[in-house]
Amino acid sequence: MKILQISDTHNQHRQLTDLPAADVIVHCGDFTDNGTEEEVLNFLNWFVELPYPHKIFITCLLYTSPS
Repeated sequence: MKILQISDTHNQHRQLTDLPAADVIVHCGDFTDNGTEEEVLNFLNWFVELPYPHKIFITCLLYTSPS
């Protein structure tokens, strides 16, 4: 089984165009700059369209802590 791990993409996820083949992709850490709804949806739409059979998404505390 091949696992590809990426992290802390900070709104740069669409620049990742030549990701290697894997069975599982894992993204952890920050995926936006400001945590806006637009940024979150942009990332999630990109992530779900990736051609990996299994995806794991681990958010950071920035997105789970109350304001």
